[in-house]
Amino acid sequence: MTDIRIDAAKAEQIITQILRDDKSLPPADANAVAANICRRLLTTRTNSPLDVYRIIPRAPPYGGDFATAVATKLAESKSEPRIANELWQLVYDQGRCLRVV
Repeated sequence: MTDIRIDAAKAEQIITQILRDDKSLPPADANAVAANICRRLLTTRTNSPLDVYRIIPRAPPYGGDFATAVATKLAESKSEPRIANELWQLVYDQGRCLRVV
């Protein structure tokens, strides 16, 4: 599904205009309804299935690829700022999904 991104104020203006033109609502009513619609849209949570979330354990995996990759990154360059991003990418890449209990 494609995401539509629009400024909240612009969305409210568009909705207000549609309500006035198509439903012949008075300006004050159209403004109130449009504001209510936008408020609801901003506070609505999307329900996604659990399989789209990446759940990783609190402790890193022992041994294996993760420990080797972290040691290699730290040995490469200890002073560069990009190391934090690269380490986080390793955590994300090596994270394993946990069973939902």
